[in-house]
Amino acid sequence: MINYRSMEIEDLDEISRLFKLLGHPKRLQLLYLLIQHSMSVSEISKALNWEQSAVSHQLQLLRKYGLVKQIRHGKTIIYHLQDPKVMTLIADVVSHAEKIVKSS
Repeated sequence: MINYRSMEIEDLDEISRLFKLLGHPKRLQLLYLLIQHSMSVSEISKALNWEQSAVSHQLQLLRKYGLVKQIRHGKTIIYHLQDPKVMTLIADVVSHAEKIVKSS
């Protein structure tokens, strides 16, 4: 059962910003990749065929919202999903989208 609490309008605005962040195709691709395993900027850049600066920019936004974290291993910074609930959220949305596509 979902526990709903009384929310302020400002809370809903912040939630809306989070969904916009997750709804961006590039960020969603990046998160989907990190669900599979943790990676460095250069590994992400190669896997998604993006410039490293674009990867870094998207990771910065995801870090701001606490969706990814970084851990330094020597000279390399590895990015991980911060919250496993994000994996569940994305998996649920993908599952729902597959049902919509199949019924179309």
